[in-house]
Order: sequence, then C-alpha cells, then structure tokens
Amino acid sequence: MKLKNIKYLIACIIMLLLAFLQCYKAVHDLHWAFEPDFDRDIGYIRTTLNGHYGTDPNYLGQYMWYNPLLYLSEAAVVQITGLPINIVVARAGMFLNLLGPIFFFIMARKLFDYKIALAALLSFLFLATGNMPGWGGATYSPLQLADCYVQFIFYLNIFLCYKAFSTQKIRWFIVLGIFLGISFLGHAAPTIIIILMMILLQGQKIIIAIRQKELSLVKTYFLQGFFTVIPFLIFSFPFLYFVLIKYHLHFVNRTILQCAPGIFARAKTIELLKLNLTFSLLIAVIGFVVFYKKYDNPLIKKIIFYWFYITLFMYLYEAVLPAANRILHITLPDTIPALHYFFYLKGVQSVFFGFGFVYLLDVIIDWIKDYALKKYSTKFSAALSSNLFVFSVLAYALIYYPIYSNRTDFVIPRQQALAKEKETDKIEVYSFIVKNLPLDQVMLCKHDQSLFPVMATGIKMVSVEVYFSNPYISYEERENDRNDMLSYLSTSGPSSAATLFAKYKVSYVLLPNPDFEKLKTPPFLSARVIFKNNSFTIISLTAK
Repeated sequence: MKLKNIKYLIACIIMLLLAFLQCYKAVHDLHWAFEPDFDRDIGYIRTTLNGHYGTDPNYLGQYMWYNPLLYLSEAAVVQITGLPINIVVARAGMFLNLLGPIFFFIMARKLFDYKIALAALLSFLFLATGNMPGWGGATYSPLQLADCYVQFIFYLNIFLCYKAFSTQKIRWFIVLGIFLGISFLGHAAPTIIIILMMILLQGQKIIIAIRQKELSLVKTYFLQGFFTVIPFLIFSFPFLYFVLIKYHLHFVNRTILQCAPGIFARAKTIELLKLNLTFSLLIAVIGFVVFYKKYDNPLIKKIIFYWFYITLFMYLYEAVLPAANRILHITLPDTIPALHYFFYLKGVQSVFFGFGFVYLLDVIIDWIKDYALKKYSTKFSAALSSNLFVFSVLAYALIYYPIYSNRTDFVIPRQQALAKEKETDKIEVYSFIVKNLPLDQVMLCKHDQSLFPVMATGIKMVSVEVYFSNPYISYEERENDRNDMLSYLSTSGPSSAATLFAKYKVSYVLLPNPDFEKLKTPPFLSARVIFKNNSFTIISLTAK
C-alpha cells in the first residue's frame, strides 16, 4: 500500500470502530436473542453438536432444510469458547458480522479506488439502511442473522466475477465456483444473484460468438461454465444433498417462501418507501447517473448494473408474486422471500452513494480551490485535497452518529431480548429439556411454546410455527394433528386423534398449567409429571 493511501485505511478503521462500539453496546451483555430466528439456530447448533448434522431439529425422521453456514460457524464458536449456545447466538454478531463491511470495502477498493470505497463504506455503515432493521438492508448489524452474516461472501463473489470474466482464466472460474458453493451454504439470495449475473455475462458472450460463428469461443465459454458448476456442486453438497436429493426441491409449505415480516408486509409498502426516501438515497441517485455516464470500465459497469437490475427485479417479482398467483390462478416459480433481495439492493445503493458523494465533494473542493487561488493566490496540493475528502467523510459519519446510534436495530431488539430474559419459567423449561430429554424424542406442545422454549432445545415436535416449519413437509397436516391431539388430551375428542400419538411417536407433552388442570390421560397411555414450575408442566407419556 502506498503511503498516501494509509489515510483512507485509517478512516475506514475509525468508522468500523464507531460502528462496532454501537453494536457492542447493543448486545454485549445479552443472554438471549430476541426473536425465533435465533431460537431456530440454537436448535440447529444443539443438533449438530450432538452429532446429528443433516437432520431437521424440529421433525423426527426429516432432513435439514435451512442453510447451515451460520449455525455451523456459531457451533464452531461454541466449541472454541466453551460459552453457552444462547450467549454465543445473542452476542457473536458484533464480531462475525464485521466481515460484511470489511469485504464490502475491499470489494469497492479492488473494483474502483480508495475514495469510492471509503464513501461507499460511509453509506454502508451509517446511511443506506436508515432506520430499517439490520436484516432489511445491507449494513453492519449486531444481529446474528443469516443475511447479516453471509453477505461478505457475496462481496467476495462480486470481485471474483470480475477477476474471472476479465482474465478469462479457468482458475478464477474454479475459485468463483468454490465460493459460490460456500455462498449457497450460507443463503440462497446472494447465490441466486451471482448465478443470474453470470448467466447474463456469459450468455451475452455466447450469443455474440454464435452469431460470429466463433465455435472455439463458444466451447471456451461452456468450459468456463463447467469449471464453475462442478466446484459449486462439490462445495454446496453438504446442504444441496438434502434439499435436492432427499427433497428434490419440492416445496409443499410455500407460505414460508412468501414471508413478509415487519416493514416488508404488503400493507406497509408505502411506509417502506417513505423510510427509504432519504438524503443519502438522493446522493446515490446522483451517483447512479455519474456511474452510468462517466465510468468507463465496461465489465465492472455491467457487473454493478446487473447487481442493481437483478436485485430490483427479483424483489419486485417476489413482492407481487402472491397477488399474481391469486389473480392468474397459476403457480409461478418462487425462490425466497422478497426482503432478501431488497437487502442486497441496499448494498448496491451504497456503491452508487460512493460515486455520488465523490462527485459532489469534488465539485465543492474544486470550488474551494478556485476561490483560494483567486482570493489568496493559494494553490491546493493533491494531498490537501485528499485530506479534505477524508475529513469530510469522517465529519459526515460523526455528525450522523447520534441518529445512527438510536436506530431500531440497536434499541428495539435489545429491549425485546432483555424482556425475554425475564421469562424465567420458559427458560427453566428450556434448561430442563436440554439437560434431561434426548433430542430424538418427540414433544407435543401448543403453538405458543413451539418457538420458545421448545424449538431452541432441538427436541422434536409435532408441528412448529409456519415460518419456521420444514417447507418440504405439509404444515397444515401436522398443525391439524397437533391441535387434534391437544384437544384430545382435554376433551377426549376427536376420537381420530387417538392414533396420532403413536404415529408421531409422542413421548412428552408440555402444557401451560391451566391446560394441565384439564388433562384427561388417554386410556392407552400412562402419564407422569417430570417437571413443573409456576407456568408449565411437562408430562412423560408411555404406552400401556
């Protein structure tokens, strides 16, 4: 690195430290994370650490359906540190998620220059996501969620795309295929975006070669694709094996694919739009125009614009898909919920912000130069100009920091996590199950307890909430059977539920104490209380 560029690296580190400080304050003392996504991860981690990788932690006899990279990373942290799983899941995000902004900065530096990279990082850390939750847009968040964590591989793959297509060397396509496979282990969204990008880049070249009758080039292009696909299949196989070979990618529970939580609910579209109409977006729009008109590397230009067009199209497509299916009365192809594409749309917004910020600041600095020259006969050096740029980026970050530190990502999840820590009766149930009950046993419980505490334990259930249910298994059937069995325990009906206990191999039942008072033990089962606290009772069931 040249000495003149160290200032950009120092500014990068300062902004990362500012962001890390806020993330640290948000989660450093938490014992439980705030929502069911984290409880699902805890269940997967427990299942993996107990030697059952590849199984569904919720359903007996079923297979893993959720991308494993995040919980495997967390499991490794648990093994290395010896910390309880719930603490690792609640706090590790402030460390693991740092990979996102670091790789984003490296990508922008490799594709462009230090000035663009530093300005883009300013947007990435503090501006682009605004007051949205960290899982809603590309930023550095303390929440250890899959989107927030695995985005670093996406930025690496953007750079690898450039290296592969600019050098045309097979080894870069192999490396791209490897990290594309690792990306799929982490999340489908960044993988789909890169695959579509490659199809557009390579497809365009193949069409041109065919038109020009350059058959040797067509062969080369297909060979490059082959050497990308093979390592992709190899490195994604630890997950691809289950969803492709075991489940044949046949979605049964399609509701999970159309999840639109929080601000992404269809009814809140206008609110989402308003939340994103910010001053930083205006700078990004200016940057979009500057990038389109003045940037002259055609390959990088295609990569960045494809990033933008693909994420925008896929977000809009997935957002309107439920209504389109309902109106057209056909089932259009589905991938994953729209919010995951929006996440990466905010990432490319930060890239365009970099161009817009540099352009506007250069205009201001040029005006200051001219004014100083005319008024004081003072000529600015290049070093002084670059120092002004770095100072301006840091000043923007510091001025905006009080607003940034109060964003939803740092306030609401922390309040919810602290409230969860006070649910001591549920935590007692979790601890009892973890310490005393085997993971391969099935517990019958109500809908409210299926998420926490039961899902976090990794013990099997009859049914879990729809958005955390195995998408390759019928949710409606299991949910109806669960409700029938619970009803049978209190009313002895419906009679058809009598056979379901053996069908699902139910060994334990968790009931709120008011429901336990209504318990009518089936004549074909023996029931024994094995745990009881102020709110819940666990009974063991055995066949007579």
